[in-house]
Amino acid sequence: MLPILQKQKGFVDETVLASDTEPNHVIGLSFWNSKEDAERYHREGYSKVTEILSSLLESAPVIRTFNVHASTTHKIEAGKAA
Repeated sequence: MLPILQKQKGFVDETVLASDTEPNHVIGLSFWNSKEDAERYHREGYSKVTEILSSLLESAPVIRTFNVHASTTHKIEAGKAA
């Protein structure tokens, strides 16, 4: 999915976390330049990604939005990413 995300306006990075105790549990964190960029992707591109992944999903993904408070890994300024 990374090539699709990288083509989206405002995309910064993607981090995928896989549980070591529950192999069917995965969390994907995407970082965007702005909330507007993230919302645009959700409206225009997200359905394509979920369609591609549908055979791998046991349930529908849950979307939650957070503001970055601090980051050393991504060097994202607080309040500058969605």
